[in-house]
Amino acid sequence: MSKLIQKKSAAVYDNLICVKCNTQITEEASVFDQEYFSCTTCNSKYPVINNIPIILDERRSIFKNKDFLEQKNLFFDISKRGKLKTFISHLIPSNSSNWYARKNYQYLTDSLLQMGIKKPKILIVGGSIAGNGMKEFLANPALNIVESDVSFGERTQIIFDCHAIPYQNETFDCIVAQAVLEHVINPQQCVKEIFRVLKPNGFIYIETPFMQQVHGGAYDFTRYTHSGHRYLLRNFDELKSGATAGPGTVMLWSYEYLFKSLFGFSEPIRLFLKAFTRLTGFWLKYIDLLCRWNPHSKDAASGFYFIGKKSTKTISDEELIQYYHNNLY
Repeated sequence: MSKLIQKKSAAVYDNLICVKCNTQITEEASVFDQEYFSCTTCNSKYPVINNIPIILDERRSIFKNKDFLEQKNLFFDISKRGKLKTFISHLIPSNSSNWYARKNYQYLTDSLLQMGIKKPKILIVGGSIAGNGMKEFLANPALNIVESDVSFGERTQIIFDCHAIPYQNETFDCIVAQAVLEHVINPQQCVKEIFRVLKPNGFIYIETPFMQQVHGGAYDFTRYTHSGHRYLLRNFDELKSGATAGPGTVMLWSYEYLFKSLFGFSEPIRLFLKAFTRLTGFWLKYIDLLCRWNPHSKDAASGFYFIGKKSTKTISDEELIQYYHNNLY
């Protein structure tokens, strides 16, 4: 391993491939103080900015190397937030709930460690910040975690587009994509890539929204019912699934977006309305606690989670129809 890579997280660089020709990436000398990696087969070059490699196939991605070389403010770049806006955001109650994430990550940790693998290797897609309930999972020294995103962030270790994950087949023991797949143009392709780089019997943890308003601007594309979520992940055996939050949280989101739709003509007004609706309506999300005992509440959930294992089987359309009924009775 070179001195350059030793300065960084070695796990990030293990089994990296060129997303243009699928051969292994080797390190090359820096030029004019700009570090980069080069594919010895097709000569594609990948920049490294602030010790973060950028591995993109620009022909197949809406993101470009130029975006990162110029450090543009993309989908979720918290480093570009002003101090005042960041301070105010911390004072405003969240409009989101996730009643199960912390328990789910503990379940996932236990399942991984029970496999008997020394330091299971985990890829987090969309990991520029710690997701809901993920704090203890990220801090666990028994796990070998690589955190990726399409934006610079406080936790970003590598940048790539999930439509073309720059790792060899069967590299990871687990892949996490929490609140990510709604923000990709082709979720099916991203799941196909997740399946490819996951080891046999490897684990996935996926969360996607169902009844939520647009929250990623131009980078928000897709929503899933519980059955739709299962179909997206049809090549995985289900271990656990359910709603991350319920109808109460849906009501809080709708309350906020109703006022924004009526009066939110400028950013300062929208920020005020965000504070007003959350301070006066935060209690709505706690209605979820009353609804979650009713399986029919899934039909009005805010979002869903899925914990599964890579499988050699695919659920059929008939099984998908029965899946809905099985989750009611």
